[in-house]
Amino acid sequence: MSAGVINQMILLFGLMAVGYVCNKTGVLDEIANARLSSFLLKAALPATIVNSAIAQSDLDRSVVLSTMAVAIGVFIVTPAMSFFLTKFFKMEATYQLMLNYSNLAFMGFPIIGGVFGADCIFYGAVFLMVFNLHIFSFGVMTLQGGGGDLKTIGKKLLNPGIISAVIAFFIVMLHIHVPEQVTLLVSGLGSVTTPMAMIVIGSQLGPVNFLEVLKKKELYLMALLKLVIYPVVVFALLSLILGPTHLLTKISTILVGLPVAGNVTMLCSEYGGDTALSAQGTCVSTLFSLLTIPLMLSLLG
Repeated sequence: MSAGVINQMILLFGLMAVGYVCNKTGVLDEIANARLSSFLLKAALPATIVNSAIAQSDLDRSVVLSTMAVAIGVFIVTPAMSFFLTKFFKMEATYQLMLNYSNLAFMGFPIIGGVFGADCIFYGAVFLMVFNLHIFSFGVMTLQGGGGDLKTIGKKLLNPGIISAVIAFFIVMLHIHVPEQVTLLVSGLGSVTTPMAMIVIGSQLGPVNFLEVLKKKELYLMALLKLVIYPVVVFALLSLILGPTHLLTKISTILVGLPVAGNVTMLCSEYGGDTALSAQGTCVSTLFSLLTIPLMLSLLG
């Protein structure tokens, strides 16, 4: 792993440590975390997505479509794996969601931007668009045993994250020229995403009782599958199709091997899943990712 990547990882996890300390010292609390998360999801992150598309506005359309195809493929393969594995190990539905959905926005974008350059965040935006469609349809139906209110799901899909991803998609596909004033605005707003996101993640770990969490063996199994087995499977499949050195192979592997998304806890809270379990899964997978992410980046070169 290059010195640049190592420095980027130190920065990201250093920011998490700052967030953790801020929570422990009372600078940040649950209310602040919620408000900062809302700002990130509704303003800063959408700006980052659009800005990445502006930087890639001359990208070949075939690259965009191939990225979409890979993202859809990933969200077919991994849920299928999760369904059979949770049945085999007799794990509840909440584990399916934890295995299916990675922390694309808060951790994926900063890591992709740091390792491959800010322009490559657009690839993550395409994954995020498929992610949102999947979690608010298949994810909801998983928790509700196959049911779900389509009207409610439709409203959930109309969120700033997916709207900005659609805008980004058309900017690239249609090679739309964006005025410099707009570019400066979204660039400036998006620049706060990485530091703020990592600080919020660190702060969210502040109240966690690590001794209680680490007693659950099922969470270790989930973390092993999520952070190690799944990215290995995705890397192997895409290596056969695209080649092991292809940018999409590397980005897809990284995104799949990230910790559990915070969205899972929010979804569980609203649709009857185990909220406490999902929060614990996010905590455990985030902690173990401190080891697995640097290792994964090192192996991917």
